Amino acid sequence: MKIAVMMVDNQISPHFGGSEKVCIYTVENDNVVAKEYFNMPEHRAGLFAKFIKEKGADVVITGSMGERARYIFDNLGIKYFIGVLGHPDEAVEKLLKGQLKSNESLANEIHEHEEGLHHRSHGHSHQHRHIS
Repeated sequence: MKIAVMMVDNQISPHFGGSEKVCIYTVENDNVVAKEYFNMPEHRAGLFAKFIKEKGADVVITGSMGERARYIFDNLGIKYFIGVLGHPDEAVEKLLKGQLKSNESLANEIHEHEEGLHHRSHGHSHQHRHIS
């Protein structure tokens, strides 16, 4: 199994699309046997999900994720955990112990906060539909 943890500043990225890099954990017999770090390509719709698929990931861990990325991962059969923050190693350890859960309400809070920062930094607004 391969687990992709989206990262910013060596922590789990608050938003999938804002990730600077990804750490791919290779797991065999419930033990991490390898970790590889990759810089993310330029962000364009669907490109991050394709990149994760090309790296062979079965699972993605991140803070929040937009509808398009969720749709792509659902169609690719890649499971994702959202609403997860903190150190990547701790999240992977929880996943391997069966203790990692998605936190949809935290993911929505993170997503709304990140979008607020995004809109202010670009001086324009977007409309987004959020699902619960």
